[in-house]
Amino acid sequence: MNDGTIALSASQPAANSGLFPATMWSMIQAAKQDEESLAGLERLGRAYWRPLYVFARQRGAAHDAAADEVQGFFEHLLSRDMLKNVKRGEVRFRSFLLRCFTNWLLNEHHRNHAAKRGGGAALLPMNEMDSKIDEPALIEGKSPDKAYDHGWARALVDHAMKRLEGEIAQRERSVFLMELRERTFASSGASPDWEEMAQRYGMSHGAVRKAATDLRRRFGVLLRTEVRNIVSKDEEVDDELRYLVSLLSMAA
Repeated sequence: MNDGTIALSASQPAANSGLFPATMWSMIQAAKQDEESLAGLERLGRAYWRPLYVFARQRGAAHDAAADEVQGFFEHLLSRDMLKNVKRGEVRFRSFLLRCFTNWLLNEHHRNHAAKRGGGAALLPMNEMDSKIDEPALIEGKSPDKAYDHGWARALVDHAMKRLEGEIAQRERSVFLMELRERTFASSGASPDWEEMAQRYGMSHGAVRKAATDLRRRFGVLLRTEVRNIVSKDEEVDDELRYLVSLLSMAA
């Protein structure tokens, strides 16, 4: 490390996050027979319950009802009866998941039977769901479908950021890098004061700016990996990324 420069390799292949041991379609196929792959789908539920929760709330469901619906749906999704009928299609996984959820909701309402919390093993983080009870969860002026897509985009970004923070925690000068992350990705839009940071950490102005650029690039690699894990083909990654960015830009 020279002149205080922090090395973050933005081009190195991103390690698998543990959430997605394979692309989602291949994981679903494997989960029909393999318990380990089934556990991977359970981790998917824990990671991506919120977009479906937002969709249910946007449709008018109260917090408890939305939480019960999402919990019950993931219990259904992880059942062998459900998985054996799933075939890979030419559709985004997020679209497939929402279609399954809406179909399940329709069937559940017809049967007037919903999975209630406490009635079995909780697949989803209920304490986290209950922390949203005072949060509207609604996105003004958005249809439930658009609100769901926005929630999905937000979840992908959040997971990529958590992975970046995990990598930072393992590096030298992690305190500096974490502050740099906060300033680099601040939502205020104000330009960070790199000179002030450089003086405090005994680095050159250029070294701090380079470290910030490396962080942005590494985050881009991690976000791209998250997207690749939930699309069917490599060719879809750029389109999905552009759609993700457009959703978050409209909500900013």
